[in-house]
Amino acid sequence: MKPLHHPLLVAFLLVGLAGCYKDDVDVSARTDNPFDADYSGPSVFSLDSIFVEQVVGPPSYFRQVVQFKVNAALFLAPASYQVEVHDLLEGTRTLVGQVPPGSHTLRYHRNEYQPGQEVCLELRLTNNNAFGRPGTICGTWP
Repeated sequence: MKPLHHPLLVAFLLVGLAGCYKDDVDVSARTDNPFDADYSGPSVFSLDSIFVEQVVGPPSYFRQVVQFKVNAALFLAPASYQVEVHDLLEGTRTLVGQVPPGSHTLRYHRNEYQPGQEVCLELRLTNNNAFGRPGTICGTWP
């Protein structure tokens, strides 16, 4: 009876070990993560609207709001993130978050604006001190 158990045990172990074998993954060939600089998929960002809002002070003032959306359906897994906004007109960079949190809608505020002036923003996803591929959105108010 002992000789029968030994071959079955060996066969069971071989089948179990064969099931654990994994193919090597070429990480450099993976370009489907929007949080990576070498992302090559569809655009992550889309312009929603541009409008002017009044901030009640003191002092009260008006500012331009560029509202855009992040296509979170492109994420490989749910993730927290911010977006780095590079205002190509002013040359400034800032980080913005979702408004309200979890909505994938973001707002960038500009204090200097002129009606009819085109505004272009270069946007990059960021989390854990890493930045994704930049994308550009442009729009005009009104």
